[in-house]
Amino acid sequence: MGERRTLSLVVGGLVLIAIAAMPSWFFTSFERRTERIPVGYSAEARRNALLAAERFLIELELPVESVTGRDRLWSLPAATDTLVVLGLGPMSAERQARLIAWLEQGGHLIVEAMDTWEEDAPSEDFLSALGFRLLFDAGEGSDDDRRVIATLDLGPVGRPVQVAFHADYALEGQDGDDILAAVADRPRILQRPIGQGRLTVLSDTAFLTNTAIGEHDHAYFALHLLAPGEGGKVWLLYDSDMPWLGGLLWGIAPYALTSLGVLLLIWLWSLGARLGPLVQAPDRRRRDLIEHLDASGDFLWRHNQTSALVESSRKRILGDWLSRHPDIAHQGPHAQAEAVAAFTGESVERIYRSLFAQPDDARAFTEQAMLLQQLRQSARGGKFGT
Repeated sequence: MGERRTLSLVVGGLVLIAIAAMPSWFFTSFERRTERIPVGYSAEARRNALLAAERFLIELELPVESVTGRDRLWSLPAATDTLVVLGLGPMSAERQARLIAWLEQGGHLIVEAMDTWEEDAPSEDFLSALGFRLLFDAGEGSDDDRRVIATLDLGPVGRPVQVAFHADYALEGQDGDDILAAVADRPRILQRPIGQGRLTVLSDTAFLTNTAIGEHDHAYFALHLLAPGEGGKVWLLYDSDMPWLGGLLWGIAPYALTSLGVLLLIWLWSLGARLGPLVQAPDRRRRDLIEHLDASGDFLWRHNQTSALVESSRKRILGDWLSRHPDIAHQGPHAQAEAVAAFTGESVERIYRSLFAQPDDARAFTEQAMLLQQLRQSARGGKFGT
């Protein structure tokens, strides 16, 4: 008994020592380290190329909002605001006039020139109508990623500010336009006063996008360029394309579209649901003669063809009677009906209807057929009515 107790104490002590030693072994064998694993841009950043610029301005406590679609171009913001547009797209003369009026009231429009200049530029091109041209001059060995640096003197920084632009694109404006940025005497940013407002045209907006705003002095220059007037707000219109019809309807009436979708699913489900009892499979067995006769009679009655069938039966039955009673062969129908009625004991009216008249309905047709069958048996020597 004592030995067993001693063994239990020894085993328990060893277990406690192992448990106490495990944390020391773990921290000695493993090292805590933080690693940054790139996972790419978020869905919001992939959708909004100006998201980083928006977050930067928010950190500086500037009122800013990113929007998409053309609503902000149709319902223009306050005249103290700054509107940044990545490509205006075609605009009607009325829209252009409203945009000019907004600029004259003090608005600041910053827009990227998207299409290179052509002699026959459409009238819907807002920048071409104002005399701005985007020029393309591909240098030798140039590629889509080739950049040139514009050096700007903004004063308060204390040193020149550097901003990168695409090497192959430059702007051309009119006399009196302010050149805010240029490389090799080729303007990259032009600004024109319009009334109390300003129109700023960019050869490209790469320095404002998520991928490049952290390079060179892009963030500082973006703040200098986008800062609104007192009490104003910055609007970043990163996608001015008209949404497709489904997206437009979803934005206006999502609940109605959801209801229509549910109703459509219910309707499609109802098409596959059984309504009423199952239709019996046709019997493929051969029918007997009576069934064939019933079916034939029903078909003839529904297609008004019973007269031919009844007429042949009446002629055959009347011929049998006249051969047995030749004395009535030369009499009229009424006299023949009276003679047959006298032999059979049936009323003259019923005999006449069966041998010489057409039935008016299905009941009369059935009665006529039964009476003709009895007359046929009686004419061949049988007893009438059996």
